[in-house]
Amino acid sequence: MRWLKTARLPLMSLLTGIALSLQTPAITHAQELQETEPEPVHIYIGQELTRWELPPYVDQGNTMVPMRTLFEKLGFTVSWDPDNRAALAQKGDVSISLGIGKSTAAVNSVQYYLDAAPVIKNGSTFMPLRFVSEAAGAEVLWDQTTRSVTLQMNTDADQSIRHLIGRVTLSSSFLQEAIALTGGDGITQNGTDVKSIELSEQGDSAKVTFEAGFTVSKAVKSDHGVTISPAESVVYAFTGEVYKDSEGQWVLKSGIDSLNSELLDKKPFMESAS
Repeated sequence: MRWLKTARLPLMSLLTGIALSLQTPAITHAQELQETEPEPVHIYIGQELTRWELPPYVDQGNTMVPMRTLFEKLGFTVSWDPDNRAALAQKGDVSISLGIGKSTAAVNSVQYYLDAAPVIKNGSTFMPLRFVSEAAGAEVLWDQTTRSVTLQMNTDADQSIRHLIGRVTLSSSFLQEAIALTGGDGITQNGTDVKSIELSEQGDSAKVTFEAGFTVSKAVKSDHGVTISPAESVVYAFTGEVYKDSEGQWVLKSGIDSLNSELLDKKPFMESAS
């Protein structure tokens, strides 16, 4: 009987140790999930903290926000096209169109590629904050320390026009126009520089001149197939007109294809690279 009593104590200790070992990983995993869960993103329009029915989130570096709330905070009227699963937002003479799952969007007649496509999450449409805000004329400032985004609306005419030209020259429509202009099979933009802004006496329209540089690629056939390689570097001067609409937004007076262009410089790619 003594043997039974002395043998029972190690068995009880063993069972207790197994139970604790089974519980410990679950507790640790829960703690890890709590520790790695991202903090919320705070978004300010001007100095006002925006309240959301569904919280914004960050996906691969892109801040995604509920569509309707952001558009309405920026003063846009929103309509929904159920057949095409697309949203159209209108404010003055600026219209923004985005489709669910589509990697392109349009601002008036200008097409853009998106870093993140709009999605439906928890029954609500989420869209990329930066693209929509910049299309509305705002400057987007990210603070990693506080995980906050501030949208600052430009009121200065010179800054607003430069902001507009900067956005337009990053559009896919502008690159397509550059390909047609240069006759290339591929193209890479090397930067733009606004050279002059001539405001009208009333201050509600302006003539803008800017320069843009490109690396033009050409298709080369060989026994191994077709390769597209850089062939030359070019710099063009573009001139166009912009105006301020009834909402105070600066807008291109006509499409990108109506910009006047002039070739300023052209040289072989290897020469320009050296």
